[in-house]
Amino acid sequence: MGNRTEALLQELREALQQPDGALQQLLEAYAPQDLAEALSLMETPQEQALALMQMDERVASEVIEYLDPSLVDEIFEHIPIEKAARLLQLIPADDAAQIIDELDEAKAEALLQQMAPPEAREVRELLEYPENTAGRLMVRQYVRVRPDWTVEMTLDYLRQVGSEIETIYYLYVVDNRQRLVGVCSLRDVVISDPSKRIEQIMESEPIVVQPDTDQEEVANLLSKYDLLAVPVVDELGRMLGIVTVDDVVDILVSESTEDVLKLGGVEATEEPYMRQSPWDLVRKRVRWLILLFLAERLTGTVLRHYDEEIQQMSALAWFIPLLIGTGGNAGAQTTTTITRALALGEVRLNQVLKVMGREMVTGLILGLLIGVVGVVNAYIWTPQKEAQVRMELALTVGLSQMAIIAMATTIGAALPLLAKRLNIDPAVMSAPFITTLIDAAGLMIYFIIAKLILFG
Repeated sequence: MGNRTEALLQELREALQQPDGALQQLLEAYAPQDLAEALSLMETPQEQALALMQMDERVASEVIEYLDPSLVDEIFEHIPIEKAARLLQLIPADDAAQIIDELDEAKAEALLQQMAPPEAREVRELLEYPENTAGRLMVRQYVRVRPDWTVEMTLDYLRQVGSEIETIYYLYVVDNRQRLVGVCSLRDVVISDPSKRIEQIMESEPIVVQPDTDQEEVANLLSKYDLLAVPVVDELGRMLGIVTVDDVVDILVSESTEDVLKLGGVEATEEPYMRQSPWDLVRKRVRWLILLFLAERLTGTVLRHYDEEIQQMSALAWFIPLLIGTGGNAGAQTTTTITRALALGEVRLNQVLKVMGREMVTGLILGLLIGVVGVVNAYIWTPQKEAQVRMELALTVGLSQMAIIAMATTIGAALPLLAKRLNIDPAVMSAPFITTLIDAAGLMIYFIIAKLILFG
């Protein structure tokens, strides 16, 4: 895919240099998604702006629709505002709203002033809803029908308005007050008896969302019920618009990226990596690194507390990286698993004890299996010790391994659920945090067991 896109980029650059219609032929040969991907590989916003300005406005607007809004913001710095406004009013209002939202207030207002009044008004209405909500994402063009219409009447109506509607997945049945009373799929309409009324084939209890519903919840609903679109209604049940599946795909990618970054202790951002300066990267990472650095002082405190034991048997120190590393990894695995289960709705907050119990049993089994390996490993690593000391040290390592892993999986299960209860993103209780916590707690377990077996 990368080579294909780079080849298209080269073709695009060559076509831009030729005045003989080569550009138009190229634009007709490729989908706007492919052109957008190639355009995004150009080195500067100036070059990207020049390419868009040489394209037909209809094609250019389709390309813009598939570019990252933050990139469009940079490109618009090099395009006359009248031209930019014309391009924006050719794309769906929800996409235009995302782009406008990236701009500074003065430029956004200037663009809206240049757009045609109907399109500008629709964008303004979408921008009134909170960011990352169904209201900001919804499309206002959808097919509305009456419950008493026949299938034949409905199909005639579709032929009249179909060219004006961006997507026709479902037909939304409303009463005379614009309240949603049902939904039927286009397939159901096409295959039904022409004399049947819409109310006879519609789903009378459709899945709906409110305009302030979080976009991630909208995405989960569409995924859960295999929907292509979901209607947005107000508190009185009146239709406001629909959120379509293409927007949901973008949401899922965005949310997944955000969760992955948080799992690594990095502040989430929508800015593409190559457009971030080193200082931006530092700013998004430094807070977590400082916090984790301070938290790691717990580990040093534990080591100082048990310094006498380490002095008496230096071999204890050999296994510290092994023990806390394995414990941290086990905790990170559990935290990631539970965080994902929470996101998918597979685990509920009232199941905290059940989840912790399951993970404790899981940790004990894992600890037993790995503990056996730890016993053998420790016995082999200390050939200079007496046989009894070697066996006691190996037993210490094995029991510590089992206890640390069981503790790590139990705590790793509890932290995301606790975070959710406190309205903190569970992804924040992620691998770096659990690893740091297990380091200190694991060392305490190790030295307590060592004192009982080796110095008891």
